[in-house]
Amino acid sequence: MKLRNLFKSDIEHLISNEAENALYEKAANDIDENIIDKGIWTRAFSKAQGEQVKQKAIYIELIVEHYKDLIRAGEELAHILATEEEKRQQREEYLRRMREENKKTEDAANKFNLQEFDEDMKKTEKIVLTVAVLLFILMILVLSLSINM
Repeated sequence: MKLRNLFKSDIEHLISNEAENALYEKAANDIDENIIDKGIWTRAFSKAQGEQVKQKAIYIELIVEHYKDLIRAGEELAHILATEEEKRQQREEYLRRMREENKKTEDAANKFNLQEFDEDMKKTEKIVLTVAVLLFILMILVLSLSINM
Protein backbone atom coordinates (compact mmCIF):
# COMPACT_ATOMS: atom_id res chain seq x y z
CA MET A 1 0.00 0.00 0.00
CA LYS A 2 1.29 3.41 -0.98
CA LEU A 3 1.44 6.03 1.80
CA ARG A 4 0.03 9.42 0.94
CA ASN A 5 2.28 12.44 1.35
CA LEU A 6 0.82 14.34 4.32
CA PHE A 7 2.22 17.63 2.99
CA LYS A 8 0.29 17.40 -0.28
CA SER A 9 -3.08 19.05 -0.43
CA ASP A 10 -6.09 17.06 -1.65
CA ILE A 11 -6.09 19.09 -4.88
CA GLU A 12 -2.40 18.38 -5.49
CA HIS A 13 -3.03 14.71 -4.78
CA LEU A 14 -5.95 14.65 -7.24
CA ILE A 15 -3.92 16.42 -9.94
CA SER A 16 -1.01 14.08 -9.31
CA ASN A 17 -3.31 11.04 -9.65
CA GLU A 18 -4.91 12.44 -12.80
CA ALA A 19 -1.49 13.06 -14.33
CA GLU A 20 -0.38 9.54 -13.47
CA ASN A 21 -3.60 8.10 -14.92
CA ALA A 22 -2.89 10.03 -18.14
CA LEU A 23 0.55 8.42 -18.29
CA TYR A 24 -0.96 4.94 -17.90
CA GLU A 25 -3.45 5.79 -20.63
CA LYS A 26 -0.59 6.88 -22.89
CA ALA A 27 1.22 3.61 -22.15
CA ALA A 28 -1.93 1.63 -23.07
CA ASN A 29 -2.43 3.62 -26.27
CA ASP A 30 1.22 3.17 -27.24
CA ILE A 31 0.95 -0.60 -26.70
CA ASP A 32 -2.26 -0.70 -28.77
CA GLU A 33 -0.48 1.16 -31.59
CA ASN A 34 2.64 -1.03 -31.28
CA ILE A 35 4.78 1.89 -30.18
CA ILE A 36 7.10 -0.03 -27.91
CA ASP A 37 10.42 0.99 -26.37
CA LYS A 38 12.46 -2.14 -27.13
CA GLY A 39 14.93 -1.59 -24.30
CA ILE A 40 12.20 -1.25 -21.70
CA TRP A 41 10.23 -4.11 -23.30
CA THR A 42 13.28 -6.36 -23.05
CA ARG A 43 13.92 -5.34 -19.43
CA ALA A 44 10.27 -6.18 -18.66
CA PHE A 45 10.71 -9.59 -20.34
CA SER A 46 13.77 -10.23 -18.18
CA LYS A 47 11.96 -9.23 -14.99
CA ALA A 48 8.97 -11.37 -16.00
CA GLN A 49 11.33 -14.32 -16.51
CA GLY A 50 9.90 -14.91 -19.96
CA GLU A 51 6.20 -14.80 -19.04
CA GLN A 52 4.52 -12.63 -21.66
CA VAL A 53 1.47 -11.66 -19.56
CA LYS A 54 3.71 -10.49 -16.72
CA GLN A 55 6.01 -8.84 -19.26
CA LYS A 56 3.21 -6.55 -20.45
CA ALA A 57 2.26 -5.56 -16.88
CA ILE A 58 5.88 -4.92 -15.92
CA TYR A 59 6.42 -3.00 -19.17
CA ILE A 60 3.50 -0.71 -18.34
CA GLU A 61 4.98 0.05 -14.91
CA LEU A 62 8.44 0.64 -16.36
CA ILE A 63 7.25 2.82 -19.25
CA VAL A 64 5.10 4.96 -16.91
CA GLU A 65 8.14 5.37 -14.66
CA HIS A 66 10.16 6.27 -17.77
CA TYR A 67 7.56 8.91 -18.73
CA LYS A 68 7.73 10.32 -15.19
CA ASP A 69 11.53 10.49 -15.44
CA LEU A 70 11.24 12.34 -18.74
CA ILE A 71 8.79 14.80 -17.18
CA ARG A 72 11.07 15.34 -14.17
CA ALA A 73 14.06 15.80 -16.47
CA GLY A 74 12.04 18.30 -18.51
CA GLU A 75 11.07 20.19 -15.36
CA GLU A 76 14.67 20.20 -14.19
CA LEU A 77 15.82 21.39 -17.60
CA ALA A 78 13.15 24.09 -17.56
CA HIS A 79 14.37 25.11 -14.09
CA ILE A 80 17.98 25.20 -15.28
CA LEU A 81 17.03 27.20 -18.36
CA ALA A 82 14.90 29.55 -16.28
CA THR A 83 17.80 29.96 -13.91
CA GLU A 84 20.09 30.74 -16.85
CA GLU A 85 17.51 33.22 -18.17
CA GLU A 86 17.31 34.83 -14.73
CA LYS A 87 21.11 35.06 -14.62
CA ARG A 88 21.12 36.68 -18.07
CA GLN A 89 18.45 39.16 -16.98
CA GLN A 90 20.41 39.96 -13.81
CA ARG A 91 23.57 40.56 -15.87
CA GLU A 92 21.65 42.83 -18.25
CA GLU A 93 20.13 44.74 -15.32
CA TYR A 94 23.57 45.12 -13.73
CA LEU A 95 25.04 46.41 -17.01
CA ARG A 96 22.12 48.82 -17.44
CA ARG A 97 22.66 50.21 -13.93
CA MET A 98 26.41 50.52 -14.55
CA ARG A 99 25.75 52.41 -17.81
CA GLU A 100 23.38 54.74 -15.96
CA GLU A 101 25.96 55.33 -13.23
CA ASN A 102 28.68 55.97 -15.83
CA LYS A 103 26.40 58.41 -17.63
CA LYS A 104 25.66 60.25 -14.38
CA THR A 105 29.37 60.34 -13.57
CA GLU A 106 30.23 61.60 -17.06
CA ASP A 107 27.46 64.21 -16.89
CA ALA A 108 28.69 65.35 -13.49
CA ALA A 109 32.29 65.46 -14.75
CA ASN A 110 31.24 67.40 -17.85
CA LYS A 111 29.20 69.79 -15.72
CA PHE A 112 32.12 70.18 -13.35
CA ASN A 113 34.47 70.81 -16.29
CA LEU A 114 32.09 73.43 -17.69
CA GLN A 115 31.85 75.14 -14.31
CA GLU A 116 35.62 75.02 -13.98
CA PHE A 117 36.00 76.41 -17.51
CA ASP A 118 33.53 79.23 -16.73
CA GLU A 119 35.41 80.07 -13.55
CA ASP A 120 38.74 80.08 -15.43
CA MET A 121 37.25 82.33 -18.11
CA LYS A 122 35.99 84.80 -15.48
CA LYS A 123 39.41 84.85 -13.82
CA THR A 124 41.08 85.36 -17.20
CA GLU A 125 38.66 88.18 -18.04
CA LYS A 126 39.45 89.86 -14.70
CA ILE A 127 43.19 89.54 -15.31
CA VAL A 128 42.90 90.89 -18.86
CA LEU A 129 40.74 93.78 -17.64
CA THR A 130 43.17 94.49 -14.80
CA VAL A 131 46.14 94.44 -17.22
CA ALA A 132 44.24 96.70 -19.65
CA VAL A 133 43.43 99.17 -16.88
CA LEU A 134 47.03 99.13 -15.67
CA LEU A 135 48.30 99.66 -19.23
CA PHE A 136 45.86 102.51 -19.65
CA ILE A 137 47.04 104.10 -16.37
CA LEU A 138 50.65 103.54 -17.42
CA MET A 139 49.99 105.20 -20.79
CA ILE A 140 48.39 108.16 -19.01
CA LEU A 141 51.39 108.44 -16.74
CA VAL A 142 53.81 108.21 -19.62
CA LEU A 143 51.82 110.74 -21.58
CA SER A 144 51.58 113.13 -18.64
CA LEU A 145 55.30 112.77 -17.97
CA SER A 146 56.15 113.42 -21.60
CA ILE A 147 53.96 116.56 -21.57
CA ASN A 148 55.60 117.86 -18.38
CA MET A 149 59.05 117.50 -19.74
